[in-house]
Amino acid sequence: MMNGQERLAQQSREWLIAALFDLLAEQPYETITVKQIAEKAQLSRRTFYRAFRDKDDLLDYYDREVGQRYLAALQQIAPQKMVFKDVLTYFFEFWWQERKQLRLLIEQGLFGRMLAKITPMASEIYRVFPAPWHIEGSPTETDYIMSFATGGFWNVLNRWLVKEHPESPTEMAALLMVGLKRLGETED
Repeated sequence: MMNGQERLAQQSREWLIAALFDLLAEQPYETITVKQIAEKAQLSRRTFYRAFRDKDDLLDYYDREVGQRYLAALQQIAPQKMVFKDVLTYFFEFWWQERKQLRLLIEQGLFGRMLAKITPMASEIYRVFPAPWHIEGSPTETDYIMSFATGGFWNVLNRWLVKEHPESPTEMAALLMVGLKRLGETED
């Protein structure tokens, strides 16, 4: 349970992230300053520096935070709902909620930074999310499989969310299911 000071610090971080994304919609990341972020969040620079070293640290915090939210959301799926298509739909629904921020990161060339933060979390997701289709393997196998899967899913997100009129999360899951099924059928 957070005390009042911790809640205030968390709220400040959320305001700073929102301010950063508001500024990303207006100007290139390289030109954004800590002063601008703090002013947009209606906080002092001192408050910014209590939470973050610089704007890169703020962006890294968002990347880690959204990854942790995704992990927490996956852990809420009941074991009986762990049908691959349902989990795939859930994946697209989760990231659809982040589409405004992700699109800004894609447009600003910052999406790859996020991938670098999320990929190491992928093996952790694999360990704590006991899906029935997971393979039993060594930690090395798991790391490679999850790096492979994460890279593929990340590229799909990148291609999907940059579109003017992207498909719905349900349509995306169905498209991928058809494609993956076809890939599996060619293994003879």
